[in-house]
Amino acid sequence: MYQGYGGDRLSAAVPASSTLRTRRPASPPAVVRRRRLEFELDKAFDTALTLISAGPGFGKTVTVTSWLELRQVDHVFGWLGLDHTDDSPHAFWSDVLAAIRASGVADEGSPLTEISPASTFGAREVDNLLGRLAELRRQLVLVLDDFHLITHPDVLDSVGTLLERLPAQLRLVLIARADPVLPLHRLRVAGRLTEIRTRDLAFNQDEAAELFTLEGLALRPGQVATLWRRTEGWAAGLRLAAMSLDRADPDTGIDRVTGTDRVIAEYLVGEVLDRLARVERDFLLRTSVVDRLCADLADRLTGRDDGQQMLDRLQATNAFVTSLDDNRWFSYHPLLRELLRHQLTLEHRTLVPDLHRRAASWLAQQGQPIESIRYSVKAADWEGAGRTLLACVPRILSVQAPALASAIEPLAERALVEPGLYELIAAAAYHFQRHEYGPMSQDTVDARQYLPTAADDARPTAAVLVDLFDVAAARMSGDAARVVGLCTGVLRTLDDTPRRQVPLARHFRAVATNNLGVGLIWTGDVDAADRALGDAERQLVDLDMELSLVNTKAFQALLDAMVGRCRRAEQRARQVLELIDRRGWGSEAQGHAAHLALGMVFSARGDGERAGRAFGRGLAASATQQTDRSIRVGLAVGSIEAAVLRSDTPAALRTDAGVQAGIVRTPAIAIRLRRWAAVARAEALVADGRATAAVELLGDPADDRGFSTVWHRVWLARACLETGAPHRAEDLLRPVIEPGWQYREPVVFARLLLAIIAERQHRDAVALKYFTLAVELAHVEGIRRPFSLLGDRLVGMLRRYRLLDGEHTPFVVDVLSQFPDELPDPGRLEVENLTERELVVLKYLPTMLKAGEIADDLFVSVNTVKAHLRSMYRKLGVGNRREAVERARALGLL
Repeated sequence: MYQGYGGDRLSAAVPASSTLRTRRPASPPAVVRRRRLEFELDKAFDTALTLISAGPGFGKTVTVTSWLELRQVDHVFGWLGLDHTDDSPHAFWSDVLAAIRASGVADEGSPLTEISPASTFGAREVDNLLGRLAELRRQLVLVLDDFHLITHPDVLDSVGTLLERLPAQLRLVLIARADPVLPLHRLRVAGRLTEIRTRDLAFNQDEAAELFTLEGLALRPGQVATLWRRTEGWAAGLRLAAMSLDRADPDTGIDRVTGTDRVIAEYLVGEVLDRLARVERDFLLRTSVVDRLCADLADRLTGRDDGQQMLDRLQATNAFVTSLDDNRWFSYHPLLRELLRHQLTLEHRTLVPDLHRRAASWLAQQGQPIESIRYSVKAADWEGAGRTLLACVPRILSVQAPALASAIEPLAERALVEPGLYELIAAAAYHFQRHEYGPMSQDTVDARQYLPTAADDARPTAAVLVDLFDVAAARMSGDAARVVGLCTGVLRTLDDTPRRQVPLARHFRAVATNNLGVGLIWTGDVDAADRALGDAERQLVDLDMELSLVNTKAFQALLDAMVGRCRRAEQRARQVLELIDRRGWGSEAQGHAAHLALGMVFSARGDGERAGRAFGRGLAASATQQTDRSIRVGLAVGSIEAAVLRSDTPAALRTDAGVQAGIVRTPAIAIRLRRWAAVARAEALVADGRATAAVELLGDPADDRGFSTVWHRVWLARACLETGAPHRAEDLLRPVIEPGWQYREPVVFARLLLAIIAERQHRDAVALKYFTLAVELAHVEGIRRPFSLLGDRLVGMLRRYRLLDGEHTPFVVDVLSQFPDELPDPGRLEVENLTERELVVLKYLPTMLKAGEIADDLFVSVNTVKAHLRSMYRKLGVGNRREAVERARALGLL
């Protein structure tokens, strides 16, 4: 259950309200043009940030929207009306990017259209966004309204990073009730900040007089002055005063206007709400429980069928009801909405929970389960919230996870004081999203106790969920055997349970199958792992679960790298890493296995520097949160091997010490991972000249054919060869070259070691056969590490192969090029003086063939062969055939 879940069909429908918030609100009918503020706002085109900061009702939004309407012909603007759901990195940056796209500034196919923020959006993702914004052809002014709702430190940090490095193509305008926690002082000193504050937004007397005139009020200068003083130029207060005044007797109304929130609230109740028809007032009260409203939702809340007509009428007669989308969606002014909610509680307290339940039901039916849960929680309908959670719980694995976790937090908190099945499942999901796997495991233990008493229609789904949360815990602890056992059980349960009892069976099956494949990689059943991951890939593609698919492909790349399919492993790993970078998912755990796969490919190809960087990037990415312990260990083990490949033995030994400590902290780690770590440690010991210690460390290999076992045999043989035990080394290696081993690189290594052993025993034909077979197997995938690690022991054979112009000479030449120039190349001049025919005859000298037999084999006369022999003896400086063979071997000719 660990991998991500994004773009799934459960979340395919984008809430209309999210789209609507990227549309600029229309200005109210009577708007005073305030040229002094327009002049200040025009500075937004030249300064990085324009901050409009003032208390509620000072006309911040109206001022900016009016300015935009005047400037929209010559400039491109984006708009985002923020709300409480945006206070997380995922939600905030998702909506910001939606606003940028909605502005039309990005051409079709622009990289900006592909970014899809996941759980986190930090400096790396901001850098990615900055690069793409810098490529825009036109300048964009992006307005973020109600920015005071953003308090999450990570969001504020990321916005601060954006401001510090803002490209010329983007300018920000923030509208807020209070100064945000941003580096304003640095921007101010640098002259990159335009500020419009309460004193600037406050109406002066002339502007107040113009407002009253537009409202149809003919007030005397003294009356205007009185209202201006009492409201202190507060735009909302002036407009409310204008709405409430009796045109025939304005003095009476003026006396009731004050400049405090409490008085304005009383005024709204007495002079605005009380003047509405009863049906209109009741409509406003009942519909105020939601932030945004459409006719269908209004009808559900009121029990009537005239929602559209009522909203149209209210919009026409009351500036506090604003159309958001061509009269389909509406919003109440926040002050009015707050007042209505307060009044609703006073007058109809018992009705409020029912209204919240109605809203929750409607939202669930519209495919907005997360918002539905929020309203169920407001209604204290814990069962309703829990049932909705069961219907959308896969989203805890998606880029929507932060929003879902926020919605279910109150339900999860109840698990501490009033535990129940829904509360405990919510707690498990909440802790899972926060990477708190210890508490999550306890939640699942407790939830199992409630399964027998659960409702019949909820029990099967709940039981599968509990098992999948346990799978996540097992993944985090590195317990691959438990992962395999749990996933096998989940799949069996899904096979045996009718689909109607587990509506999300297909999603659960995809999650379980993927995790099964991951577990099988570490337990050693490569074929079964390959099949499971392939099945998971097909299921996830069909379900449109993009973030989960990233995880699957990353582990497919890892499996390819382990068996030596380097080309395919690199292709898959790069596709995964490019996708998560393009989508803004660089900090998500789903890509960690791709770093391991890519590092193993570089290592197999003999590139220790690039391998080390790949492993390092994976370790850095996985260090910020608790992640799959198996991957962490694998990355660290790979780092040891990369250091050995770079001949940096001290670094290899230091990293090994960390690996050993990590394994101690991970008692459930798979035995095959322990063996792989032991093999890497043995590599470091051999590199440090302690081959005997390596032999003692490794001990006898297991009798299976797993990844770690084959490397165990190879490196134990290498250590034995270093300690003068070639016969034991040969015994260890012979099973490795038998048919059935699926791991290409260790087989290449084994053949090279056998070639070295045969050469030492003067079995030159056998050595050449093993070496040639190793080259044939290695060149296909570009495997060079075994050649690099064996170094000068192979130089003679490599040069001999090159001189004989074997089938894969270009690969051998490339391998030779990685060795330092100072490697011995004795007899270069003698080699150049030997003719091509002499070199051919030279191959026969280590054999038992006589000169006449060599002549017959070459279809020449025996005298010709003898002439070649005399010439070779002279050039090599020897007197007989035996000395010629020894000299040729020393020169690397044999």
